[in-house]
Amino acid sequence: MNRYCGLLLVVVLLWMPVWDKATSVAAIKARSSAKKSESSMVATGRLKSSFKTKVRVTKVTNVHTPSAKLVKDSVGGSAQFEADLQTEVALARNVLSKDPKNRNAKKRLARVAIAAVNLLLAAEAVGNAHKVGRVDRFLKRELVDVGSRIQRMAGEGDSGAKQALGYFHSRGFLVPRNRDKACAEFKAAANSHAAAAWHWSQCQFDTQPVDAWIQIERAGGMGHAIAQEWLGRRCLGEFGAEVRDYACARDWLARSASQGRPKAQTLLAYLFNSGQGGPVDTARALRLYKLAAEQGDLDAQNNVGEAFETGRGVDKNLHEAIRWYERAAESGLAVAQFNAGRLWAVGVGERSDPARSRAWLVQAEAKGIVQARQVLDWIDSQVGRSADTDAKEAVPQESKSK
Repeated sequence: MNRYCGLLLVVVLLWMPVWDKATSVAAIKARSSAKKSESSMVATGRLKSSFKTKVRVTKVTNVHTPSAKLVKDSVGGSAQFEADLQTEVALARNVLSKDPKNRNAKKRLARVAIAAVNLLLAAEAVGNAHKVGRVDRFLKRELVDVGSRIQRMAGEGDSGAKQALGYFHSRGFLVPRNRDKACAEFKAAANSHAAAAWHWSQCQFDTQPVDAWIQIERAGGMGHAIAQEWLGRRCLGEFGAEVRDYACARDWLARSASQGRPKAQTLLAYLFNSGQGGPVDTARALRLYKLAAEQGDLDAQNNVGEAFETGRGVDKNLHEAIRWYERAAESGLAVAQFNAGRLWAVGVGERSDPARSRAWLVQAEAKGIVQARQVLDWIDSQVGRSADTDAKEAVPQESKSK
């Protein structure tokens, strides 16, 4: 009897992709919380206090940005805007080449630096590492002499300069690295700039969590994508929230996902697939998973594979399924390694690959996927059975006398 129960369990494992485990809120929470260092000022501790899950959006008044001509497009961060910044630098440098003391040209360069920091912080919020790196290189290449001017502008009360100075102190660029000074500048700019409110919240997160969440709500209400994702996750029960509110989670995650933040897209897709907080929409879930997967989110890549394997929201296609599983598996996601190994064990189309299956399953087992051992044992049993069959066929038949 035990033999048949064990066989049934292996059959279930072979044909059941690990999806819920990979995309459950608890699993994503464990991986997401480990990535809190995405922001330069993110605290390392976990929030221990309890909060009501219903999120209050702080009303923000008197929001303004410096030099609207330069800054108005920086949140969108188009390629044209980056080109405009280059043009502004060239024009200012041309003036300074003829008049090295020209104050307007120096102030113009400082405005470009402030706009570039706005652009960089907006890219950081949506997780666009390529744009962050590109703008950071632009600052270090073109604007290494604007530190004193920005400090002067910040001292005069310019909130954009304060936010930029906070960023510079946090990175040690143009001014000495100093966390306390960075936090002070972010605090001073928090009422006017979403990124400053977010960074100020991270300064408070370990020591004053209630005040930190007020700033996170402020930043989220002003459009900061990381803040919106965190508010959505709090609605899912993270960060010590006492209850879960899935409708609230959908709302905040949709705001963050619409800006292109991959983890928010993955979490929102999970809610659409599960029907938590609203109706089930597998087609929309798959679109969100694909968006996040193309940006490198490993959970999303695994879940796109699951959709193609099971036909959830898309036509079943095992070749596409294994492609997505292996894409996530190659980056080290344990459940994707298990899914890739399991699928190669049973076969992709007409082709199975026990060696390739074993390679993925061994990695998955090493990372704690206990089901991997059961599938490995099943593969061994199949190989042994095949060897026995081959041996029997190779035994010569007894010859008969005439």
